[in-house]
Amino acid sequence: MELQNNNFTIYEVEKLKEDFINEINNEKEVVVDFKNITKIDMSAIQLLISLKKSCDEKNKTFEIKNIKEEVLDSFEITGTAYILGV
Repeated sequence: MELQNNNFTIYEVEKLKEDFINEINNEKEVVVDFKNITKIDMSAIQLLISLKKSCDEKNKTFEIKNIKEEVLDSFEITGTAYILGV
């Protein structure tokens, strides 16, 4: 799934939640493409953690790809880089 907006924040989380649920239910692997993302907040990070946990429970692969440095910094600052496998 390629995220289209530059920001992945609380405003996008509610819109994407259903799409993520569909990905988990219908795909063997869930790949989230961050090539357009330049800003992320904690609500989006929490959604990703939930998505990763759901994938783990269903034995599905979870991957985040094309992460920009400023977004990776957010994962590292919050301590979620390891949890998300980035």
